[in-house]
Amino acid sequence: MKRVLAAIAATLAGCASMPESSSLPDAPASLAAAESAFAAQSVREGMRAAFLAWLAPEATLYRGGPVNGPAVIAANPDPPIVLDWRPAFVEVAASGELGLSTGPWTVTSRRDPVAAPRHGQFVSVWKRARGGPWRVLVDLGISHPGAHLADAPLLARETPARDPDPSATIGRAEAQFASRAATSGDADAYAAWTSPSVRLYRDGQAPFLGRPAALGSPAARDARTAWTVEAHETSASGDFGYAIGRYGPTGSATAGHYLRVWRREADGWRIALDVVNALPQR
Repeated sequence: MKRVLAAIAATLAGCASMPESSSLPDAPASLAAAESAFAAQSVREGMRAAFLAWLAPEATLYRGGPVNGPAVIAANPDPPIVLDWRPAFVEVAASGELGLSTGPWTVTSRRDPVAAPRHGQFVSVWKRARGGPWRVLVDLGISHPGAHLADAPLLARETPARDPDPSATIGRAEAQFASRAATSGDADAYAAWTSPSVRLYRDGQAPFLGRPAALGSPAARDARTAWTVEAHETSASGDFGYAIGRYGPTGSATAGHYLRVWRREADGWRIALDVVNALPQR
């Protein structure tokens, strides 16, 4: 069971200590501060205590598929690791209640402090009620060789407010993306839907930052993937949200799970971040 939590730790996380900055808008600054406090508690008290303190009751984590985070964490002892992280990018909807935090994580062994650390990137969707604290709603990530983005400055933004379009939903954008991937291939779908500032994560590889890098990545290939939405949510301002689901070759079994974060830009919904967790091959 300790191995289970250690594996979960390698695909989760938030941020490490971060200097305060009065230049950040209030909502992104508060989310970055929450992520920093989450990470600091993980280093200070252990992963188990930190995750139980910061996960929403309904939080979704991924371990061979989606699981209820608090239930899985509570059912296992604290793994013998130090899980540390920091945010490299934070974005909050104009309405201020839904946001994204992502950045590098590091795992070191408590039993063998001289062992080489492991590295990766976390992706966390956060939510808060009006006047309430931020809590992690969805969390997954990737591992990769090397400490990519370890020294990257924090980029924080509030999604520009736009007039809502009730007919243009994230569910509809996901359906159109999936249809295009199934008929014309993944490369065409990503070319049609990615933001110029997209962040694309795939296990074992450094983050692909920006549209040219994303469209040159292995994700933007000619294969025709079946993408199936299992849940999605849009901010109250209608400008930001996410979808989670499963994917696999058309007509085949599930190959893994994904999280896509969407942002409404001048030309409609665009993918702000795309990350997948492949299932272990049997």
